[in-house]
Amino acid sequence: MNDAVASEDIDPIDRLAILAGALPGAVVRQRQITAPFDAVWRVIADLEQATPRYEPGVAQVRVIERHGQFLRVLVEDAAGHEEMMDAKLRPGWCLMQSATVVVAFAARPLGSHTLLAHLEHRRVRTPQPGQSGSPGRRAAEAKIDQELEAIERLATQGGN
Repeated sequence: MNDAVASEDIDPIDRLAILAGALPGAVVRQRQITAPFDAVWRVIADLEQATPRYEPGVAQVRVIERHGQFLRVLVEDAAGHEEMMDAKLRPGWCLMQSATVVVAFAARPLGSHTLLAHLEHRRVRTPQPGQSGSPGRRAAEAKIDQELEAIERLATQGGN
């Protein structure tokens, strides 16, 4: 008998916490969004239009390939640098990664609201945000908090 639990059976917020534990220096924040899950997830899933609206470091996202829940996206940052990322996108879970960065979102309904968690991790050998409370860590957390607030605004405005 196989008692293994499929990854789809793991709560997405818990899955994101597990991922964070495996990525030293990863920064994770979560927020209760005052919008229903479907409205919040429409914002997260709209990589091309919504991402540049809540992520100030991203100028453009283009989906290059799509095979079901697997995507290849080309991300252009505000300085004009492009990076190809592999992504997995399904309701409640978005994981995008490249050789230099890992970005993830996890969400679940919370009554008429949504619990949304966001992870960012740099793989490159740069100084990582340190321990909890360090200035670099606080700046990274504040950046993610601002992104979560912007996502909430987009979700409550219907994505417009």
